[in-house]
Amino acid sequence: MSKLAIGCVGILAVGVVGAAGASYYAYHKVTAAIAPVAELGSLGEIERSIRIQGPYTPPASGEPSRAQVERLLEVQRAVRSRLGTRADEFYRQYRRYFEPVDGARAQVGGAADSAMLGLRMSLDLAGIFVDGKRAQVDALNRAGMSLEEYRWTRSQAYAALGVPFVEIDIPGIVADVKEGRQPASRAYDMKDVPTGSPAVRRLVEPHRKVLEDNVGLAFFGL
Repeated sequence: MSKLAIGCVGILAVGVVGAAGASYYAYHKVTAAIAPVAELGSLGEIERSIRIQGPYTPPASGEPSRAQVERLLEVQRAVRSRLGTRADEFYRQYRRYFEPVDGARAQVGGAADSAMLGLRMSLDLAGIFVDGKRAQVDALNRAGMSLEEYRWTRSQAYAALGVPFVEIDIPGIVADVKEGRQPASRAYDMKDVPTGSPAVRRLVEPHRKVLEDNVGLAFFGL
């Protein structure tokens, strides 16, 4: 990352942990200084183009259906197809997060920690991330799936496989900072998601390799 980009990260940090006005100022300093980061401001509009909006109510069984798992894989496949080898960058960032430090995984703390983690990573991957988000939204619309249903199905699938999974909600972080709000906690650790019934594990096990390959995308909410 260039010295200019590093400087802007510092400005952004002040905005995240400082007053609302400073956050708003920091956001605009970053987007004005680094062209790719300006793209992140379009994430809210991109997600609003998902046809099915609103909360998702899981089935009474608490388990995803085969059709939901197939739609999950379909969306991930569409994102990876659009990004090609660029998708590997997301996996590298995922590995950095889960790389043991003194035998323990790095932890995301409060709101400022999760916000800075997501924004720091998105500075490096802004253009790729926005392209992946557009591909995800297009695929969700083709599959007739909401983002919330997709997120729920994905969390159940990874939990059933026992794959470590944290989702960083970059669009939510960017929206908070852009609007001058102190960012809410935007890191969702799936370690507390039930591991699922044997039926769920049997359902997703044949897709383990694909889901593991795509965990970097899932880490960024894709």
